[in-house]
Amino acid sequence: MSVTTEPKITVLAPDTSIQQLFNYAAISETMNPAESLCELIIHALFTFEENKVSCVNEIAEILKNKFGVNAPNHQIENLLDKLTLEEKITRPLGTNYTLVPDTRRKIKTKIDQAVQLQERVKMQWATELIVKFPDLDVAVVWAALLDYLAKAFLRHGMQVVVFLDPLVKQLPEYSESLLTLLSNAVQAKFTTESKEYAKKAISDFIASVSENEDRARFIAECAEGAANYFSLEISPEVAFELKKNIVPFKLFCDTNFLFGILDLHVHHLEEVSKYLLEVIEQYNLPITLCCHEKTLQELQNSISYHSDVLRKNRWTKAISRAASTSINISGIELKYHQKNAENDIDVETFFRPYQHVDVLLKEHKIEIYKSQDKRFTERFNIETEYQEYAAKFRKEKSHGLISHDAELLDCVRLLREQTELSTDLGALLVTCDYMLYRFDNEKFVNHKTRAVVVLPNVLCQILRPFISVNHNFNRLFSETFAIPEFRTIGNGASKASSKMLSLLAAYKNISEKTVIKLLSNDVLIDKLRDAENEEQFKMLVESAIMEEYVVMERQVDVLKTDNKCAVRKVEQVNKEKEQLTDELSVISEKLVDAERNTQKLKIVATCCFILLLIVVFELFVYKLPWPWLKDHSSSYSIQAGIWGIIVSSVIGYVFPQYRNFWWSVCILTFLVTVIPLLGGPTH
Repeated sequence: MSVTTEPKITVLAPDTSIQQLFNYAAISETMNPAESLCELIIHALFTFEENKVSCVNEIAEILKNKFGVNAPNHQIENLLDKLTLEEKITRPLGTNYTLVPDTRRKIKTKIDQAVQLQERVKMQWATELIVKFPDLDVAVVWAALLDYLAKAFLRHGMQVVVFLDPLVKQLPEYSESLLTLLSNAVQAKFTTESKEYAKKAISDFIASVSENEDRARFIAECAEGAANYFSLEISPEVAFELKKNIVPFKLFCDTNFLFGILDLHVHHLEEVSKYLLEVIEQYNLPITLCCHEKTLQELQNSISYHSDVLRKNRWTKAISRAASTSINISGIELKYHQKNAENDIDVETFFRPYQHVDVLLKEHKIEIYKSQDKRFTERFNIETEYQEYAAKFRKEKSHGLISHDAELLDCVRLLREQTELSTDLGALLVTCDYMLYRFDNEKFVNHKTRAVVVLPNVLCQILRPFISVNHNFNRLFSETFAIPEFRTIGNGASKASSKMLSLLAAYKNISEKTVIKLLSNDVLIDKLRDAENEEQFKMLVESAIMEEYVVMERQVDVLKTDNKCAVRKVEQVNKEKEQLTDELSVISEKLVDAERNTQKLKIVATCCFILLLIVVFELFVYKLPWPWLKDHSSSYSIQAGIWGIIVSSVIGYVFPQYRNFWWSVCILTFLVTVIPLLGGPTH
């Protein structure tokens, strides 16, 4: 660690999440995660060579359980193939993965030197502690030191390399933060009486780093371990901040990609294609999966064609086993022969699930996209360029396939051009067709257009910062960053530290919201990585900020316009509401009048009906031979009672609201009329 009497940096101390984003950006610009993982795999094979690792799953388990690193199987498999081609590892007769002697010797030397360095530093410090602080347990103080370093790197990132130098003047914010972290590191490890001694011992250790070569090397190696871990794993806090600022975009799926996820293709990118869809769904990324209508048509036509070809013959398991070894069979046919060789499956059964391929796409949450643009000239130009490009590499592609690729490419480019910011994606096309990928990217390089085609494995790397599968990130980092296997990987800590300080300086006067949005922009990070000097670096940042401000001003204008429209709309709605209220009042009054008239008519009709019933009753009494009632001594009172029964029963039936009352009157009248007829004692 260098010695200096002048402060190396004068910047504001941003929030924790912002510093973590700066750290991520610095690591992204200076280190290659694939190279770090490659080195870690070699270290894992060396450290656990007695386990006789023979498959990808076993290596994945070692990386996860022993080093706290989660790596997808397809990535590990690709790196194993790369290491095999580079003759750094070997797998005799497909058995166990082993290191070649030269690789093993180099790794052993690195790890032995790291272990020896750690032991020297620990023993030197133990000698000092026995004299200065005899009551402190050396092992516990050492654990507290590593805990303090872990907390410092987690909180402040790679700039800790600078701030641990006691000759660098620190801002009050950083000094207070480091003192707090030191207190937290010794809090649970020492008694109340020993805490101050432990803090003093660790502070003295840090203060002596610039004067002690071994300690300086050890701290530098710890920084390397931290940088390596940061390059391989994303903390949940960083992933959360980045994910919040992803601009939603459409991801168009090419035919070969769809074949892979539908299990209709044999391709080295098949597994990563399925993994990509799982990541998008599992982490709820704002990506809309699309299948262009032309792609769906090509998919259906291809399935139909190959099913017709396979139906022409009867395929035994033996023939399919032989066919599976051929390199000249198409992906669909090869997939059938592989399954038939295993399970003896007929052609009809194999293709039956794909009769309604649109339903299968819907199950994978892939929408069918129908293009409304008639851009015949643009698509013809792309088609012509693509044909010429394919001819250069002597790659044969049918006119139909080239026409489909040209239309799909134009559709995605158009959606990309319609985005407001040059850093917004708008739309991408994911494909397993390497020639289409090269065609689009070479045009991007040569004509400075915006590349839209991406391979599944590349897209997985782009999305990596937005997901975090490591929920115990802080604990695993503390346990892992200082072990020899991590301290001896790569050499990017100093570069990452320098770049992080540059980022802090460049962004120091910008609002946190804008900083997060810019740092979550992978396109900007790529540009910054290629910056040739600090002036160009700052220019790129300022350009990105200006773009953000322009978009913000547009949004403000839109909001103002929308507000004016909203006010006018509210006024119009209020007027319509008043008119409607008036109309409802008039209608209500008319309804009340109509109800009154109806009630009057009902009363008149009821009276007429009652009168009619009474007249009919009287006609029965006096016109029919009914002498009993006519000559009865109480004839008039009986007739009056019957009139009362008729009146009360009819009124109670016609007017339900008064039914209980009038029917009670009816029953009472009936009793009053009938009881006298029963007579009394005879004198």
